[in-house]
Amino acid sequence: MEGHDMDGPDMDLAERLRRWIEMPNIAEELDEATRGQVADRVARDWRADDATRAEWKENCRRWLDLAQQVAEPKTYPWPGASNVIYPLLTVAAVQFAARAYPGIVRDRDVVRGTVLGDDSGVPMPDPLRPGQVLTGPDGGPLWLVPPGAKRARATAIGRHMSWQLLDEMAEWEEQTDKLLLKLAIVGTMFRKTYFDPALQRNVSETVDPLLLCIDYHAKSFATAPRVTEEIDLYPWEIEERIRAGLFLEQEYGANREAGEDGDAPVTFLEQHRRLDLDGDGYAEPYIVTVARDSGKLARIAAGFDMDGVLFDAHDHRIRRIEAIAYYTKFSFIPSPDSAIYDIGFGTLLHPLNAAVNTSLNQMFDAAHLANAGGGFVGSGMSLNSGAVRFQVGEYKVVNTPGATLRENLVPLQFAGPNPVLFQLLGFLVDAGREIASVKDILSGAMPGGNVPGVLGLAVIQQGLKVFSAIFKRIHRSLGAEFRKLYRLNRLYLPDEAGFGDGRAFFHVTRADYEQGGGVEPVSDPEIVTDMQQLARANFLLAFKDDPWCDGHEIRRRAFEAAAIGLVDKVLRPAPASDPAAMARAAELALREKREAAEQVSTLAEAALRMAQARKAERE
Repeated sequence: MEGHDMDGPDMDLAERLRRWIEMPNIAEELDEATRGQVADRVARDWRADDATRAEWKENCRRWLDLAQQVAEPKTYPWPGASNVIYPLLTVAAVQFAARAYPGIVRDRDVVRGTVLGDDSGVPMPDPLRPGQVLTGPDGGPLWLVPPGAKRARATAIGRHMSWQLLDEMAEWEEQTDKLLLKLAIVGTMFRKTYFDPALQRNVSETVDPLLLCIDYHAKSFATAPRVTEEIDLYPWEIEERIRAGLFLEQEYGANREAGEDGDAPVTFLEQHRRLDLDGDGYAEPYIVTVARDSGKLARIAAGFDMDGVLFDAHDHRIRRIEAIAYYTKFSFIPSPDSAIYDIGFGTLLHPLNAAVNTSLNQMFDAAHLANAGGGFVGSGMSLNSGAVRFQVGEYKVVNTPGATLRENLVPLQFAGPNPVLFQLLGFLVDAGREIASVKDILSGAMPGGNVPGVLGLAVIQQGLKVFSAIFKRIHRSLGAEFRKLYRLNRLYLPDEAGFGDGRAFFHVTRADYEQGGGVEPVSDPEIVTDMQQLARANFLLAFKDDPWCDGHEIRRRAFEAAAIGLVDKVLRPAPASDPAAMARAAELALREKREAAEQVSTLAEAALRMAQARKAERE
């Protein structure tokens, strides 16, 4: 809005939007009819979106049950038949999370500040000499902005945001660990980033994809018309929101499945969507909260700020309103079927895992039949006790001659487990490991004694190609999440904030975020394992004494790759001085100077003799 005249056709609407941004609940200004229409539309659109992903939700629950080894009793081929679940999907998900998690949270550094533009400083101009700069007593220039100021600000921002994620937002690291594990199974996870006025700090919480409803066939996550999150609130949490003015004061009922439990949570639908509440023909972004089962409207909040309201340069009309992005999507492997819900190991391994389970259980059942035995008993055998069961080492007495006994007992022949089926089982397991990139050498097993180290490293690098591509997508999503947190700090951080990092205490200001360039994850998208870190460090160590390279920086990176904590206490800023070595170096330098002087004197005397000889020849 700044820079535009206040008298224009949309200025009244603009002032209304400004007031609505500051209101905790816009629904208080709406009449009952409008509230009912908004609530009905939210619930209807949520049901329509949820219907488009019904098949995906069913598959997702099946993948999670398989990964958690949930087994239901079997009735085929007989009640209580073998129902072993091979942990192919479980191992793949755990292996991925175990590699990705240390790459994201490594030591105390999670976020790195970035520098945009030139950082060589801005000298102070001389008011008396146009085009000249003021100089200090040492003859150097005086600076309005000293060189390296942007880098110093970026370092402070990165340190502060790393502290926020690991200390102030204590739940972030634990939820990141869970996010990576579940992401590998279902293929899609979400993060919701916002400023919580009750906690007076930023929050970035993981959202289950089953609870975040988006049209399955939407063109993209960024352009989806609606995003609806199912949120459970306990009765006292609802009352707190009512007293804070966030919810309308009314009864919201209970969930249908709650029964007689008075403390059961109530499910609300928080829908991020567009509505034309001001009647100007253009739908603005809002956040609408509705009780799912009772359908009562609880809250409407602005989903935009004035920085996102764009005006036309000529007639000052509102041209566009950008919605604030609250959710960040984490993707495992892009889906060819949907731009919203991607695929994970559940999609890729579920059919193979089911086939492995079937083969394994069939072999167990065949072994069971072969061990238990069974057959027919002829009528010529004098047994009146029905079925005969034996204890170990027990003999039964019967009133039948031996020949008759043998003739009347006809056992059925059970071949036992089929060796071809066993070979097929091994083939299926290997195929699943190929998809999941879970090889013995990648799982920590040592290669053969005759395998060269370089070859083993090459095998590992090749096996991690799939993980590296996935980790790049996670790295990209982390960058988007950190940019949301950066924006929140720019808006809500106190003018000056202090925080502790180990034994040191640092300061950061809101102005640092206003003037800063941005942030990015510290994690390297090209490196997934510690072995890759060490391989790069070993490569750099070969250049530690190269005059064209910074040996101190190379050594620092090598220590960091080896996960050595408190590197600054281990690595000196400069090599320690050795008095004896310095004396020897000075003596050597003096000797070299003397030898050089003697050589110059010898050459001068030879040149003088040659000149005198030539002069004598001319005379």
